[in-house]
Amino acid sequence: MTITTKWILSVAAVTAVSLTSFSINAAESAGDAPTRSVKVWDLDLADSQGVQVLYQRVQTAATDVCKSAARRHWKKTRTAAPAGWTDTCVADAVDAAVRDVGNPLLAALHIRTGVARND
Repeated sequence: MTITTKWILSVAAVTAVSLTSFSINAAESAGDAPTRSVKVWDLDLADSQGVQVLYQRVQTAATDVCKSAARRHWKKTRTAAPAGWTDTCVADAVDAAVRDVGNPLLAALHIRTGVARND
């Protein structure tokens, strides 16, 4: 895989995680949403082990971004995020990242984990 391809995949994964980490507070702008970079340059995405590592990184990034958004909501409103919001946010972010990366092995792994959603 070329460096350019890996860079594009990295940008796609970061974009997916940051864009689907929507704000709980509708008035908050998308530019204020937290983001997390997902490194892929060191992985071979034609290999199942490399894909597994990427999937773990995407899940970790999505969890970090969504928990950060929930904390920011708490700090601004002093009310907790609705029940299940963080889990939904993480699932949506991972779904979007897998879709945006467009790697068939990554998509198959996502489906096998049982967390892929059909929304």
